[in-house]
Amino acid sequence: MKFRYTIPAALLCLALSYQIKAQRIDRYALVTRHNVEISRIEPLAPLSVGNGDFAFTADITGMQSFEDHYWKNGTSLETLSTWCWHSFPNVDQLKLQDAMKEIDFHGRKIMYASQEKTPAGEYFRQNPHPVPLGQIGLVQGDGKPLDTAAIGNIHQKLDLWRGIISSNYTVNGTPVSVETISHPEQSEVAFKIKSALLKGGLKTSFRFPYSYDFKIKNKPPFDWSKPDRHQTTIISQTPNSVLLKRNIEGTIYYVSVNWQGRARFKQEGDHRFLLEATGADSLQLVCSFSKTLNKDAKPTFAGIRALSIASWKNFWTTGGAVDLSGSKDPRANELERRMVLSQYLLHVNYAGSFPPQETGLTTISWYGKHNSEVYWWHAAQFYEWGHTESLEKSFAWYKKILPTAVAQAKSEGFEGARWPKMSGIDGRPSPGSINPFIIWNQCNPIYLAELIYRAHPDKATLNKYSDVVFESAKFLSSYAFWDVKTGRYILGPPIKGVAEHNAENETQNPTFELTQWYYGLKVAQDWRERLGMPREKHWDDILAKLSRPAIHNGRYAELETEPGNGGSDQIMALGYLPKTPMIDEKVMAETFNSIYDKGGLRGFISWSLGKGALTAARLNEPDKAVNILANDRFGALFLKNGHVQRAKEPLACPAYLPANSAFMAAAGLMAAGWDGAPNVNAPGFPQDGNWVVRAEGLNRLP
Repeated sequence: MKFRYTIPAALLCLALSYQIKAQRIDRYALVTRHNVEISRIEPLAPLSVGNGDFAFTADITGMQSFEDHYWKNGTSLETLSTWCWHSFPNVDQLKLQDAMKEIDFHGRKIMYASQEKTPAGEYFRQNPHPVPLGQIGLVQGDGKPLDTAAIGNIHQKLDLWRGIISSNYTVNGTPVSVETISHPEQSEVAFKIKSALLKGGLKTSFRFPYSYDFKIKNKPPFDWSKPDRHQTTIISQTPNSVLLKRNIEGTIYYVSVNWQGRARFKQEGDHRFLLEATGADSLQLVCSFSKTLNKDAKPTFAGIRALSIASWKNFWTTGGAVDLSGSKDPRANELERRMVLSQYLLHVNYAGSFPPQETGLTTISWYGKHNSEVYWWHAAQFYEWGHTESLEKSFAWYKKILPTAVAQAKSEGFEGARWPKMSGIDGRPSPGSINPFIIWNQCNPIYLAELIYRAHPDKATLNKYSDVVFESAKFLSSYAFWDVKTGRYILGPPIKGVAEHNAENETQNPTFELTQWYYGLKVAQDWRERLGMPREKHWDDILAKLSRPAIHNGRYAELETEPGNGGSDQIMALGYLPKTPMIDEKVMAETFNSIYDKGGLRGFISWSLGKGALTAARLNEPDKAVNILANDRFGALFLKNGHVQRAKEPLACPAYLPANSAFMAAAGLMAAGWDGAPNVNAPGFPQDGNWVVRAEGLNRLP
């Protein structure tokens, strides 16, 4: 009887799986049920519009009227781009070499820029940095700031499907409505303002700071104290437009303001301007930022609105989507909300031509620099969620700086390309006590190039990115050191592990980095064979003789040199990375379960949401994978606007986007599967009947 019962049950499950896959997702319903709605002033929940290369973050007024209040109590109100950078004058003629210290590398001396507290170290960490393009807000009729106490009857909504912020509220009892949108490609933000107060009680303010006060590294305040070190000049003016030139010690960009409706634009100080509607209760305006002068462009609110709607519709109707609405598990709606809001935020903040800082275009962190060790977290999810074009857009920067990376490796006595750990747009390494010793960034370009190839498996892809892959692999092979005493290739010292807590000169063979080295060289060999090239013998020798990860008490150690020191980054060797001969799945299962059982969800916050869930899913622990993704502890809590605060410094990093991107990397794998995954729908989710996962447009990880 049992045999006759189980066959129909299995067939029923299989049929249900196919039915789930066949049903088309109502993407409009999926996205819009997670529109963000705000009913009070929440400094931790500003809303952004943007396109990956430009973003404007608005407060409850739909503009940037309460900059100081939001900075002190939550998230800065920024207008940022990937293309506009500034450096403070190098008055002391400092050189990067002034921040260097001689470090021993297996008997060879290398100069590393590890002295971050020196004048040169501080200067080259801070420079170059992104330019705060300008503040656009509402002020009282006399030019004084609005008072938060005057704001009432708040209803603000982010329409995710169209990329429009609608802000409705009262100022001292009088209604105000503002629509805020961004151009899908240009650095332009547009507003439609309606209120009787425009006739005399409300004006639009444009202010331009010098830069940031970098006494604070993360979320630095604007520097308004140096008006003489920059210039804001009116180049031309008409009854409905004005063109401004900004010059910050040689960094030049242009700001054009175009409006529809009767209004007067006037200067109120060196770097402050007011736009006053004259006798009208509505005003439409567009503010454009550009590197070059363009006198002919006359963008309109209606035109940008139409482009925004079309662009966001295209974004949501292409690529990947996951619908959990049929699930019984009470956490399903929150997981779905996290996915949808993260897709929006990552497109606004990460889908640009320069690999992002960890807070994207929302706030400044680490002086606005790109930290390349987390680039896989930033960008792999674009491939998984069917938007490989966004991965390729920022990956082009790695091709651009390849000569710089090759020169850096050569200066240290290595072959190939050594990628900067922390860098601005110029690709130059930034000094730091940790930066020169991090190596888990070096394999990321190979892994990401492989994902691009999986999306576009043709010779054109191989030819386009083979230089990045092969030069990266040359560095990997050059860095791996043959230890005569033990008859194996080793990594380090000096080296800093992922957690950055270890002494670099005493550390050797981190489990994750060893497995990265193996996978990176293996993929590089695959690329050679795809191109009809012979395998590199030295790379094969390293693959055969590379140190295997250390095992202590039946579990993988994070570091070979600290086998009993705990840690959890070793689990990335199977999760973040696919299965390789370096890792025994049973030992990894023991390692992961020991960490999970001992610490529970405390250790799986921030980008460790992705770290833990990826490993759990690959180890066939779907319940634990979901528990990790649904974690609501501080540091894993997704705010109303979808952002996650960094637990270590929640107000300094109130919008820590690696948490979102790592979450999306894991969610994508759990829904789409991976090479060798069980042949069931959504293999990373529990198959207990409580989860109905409808997924489409996703790409599998290796």
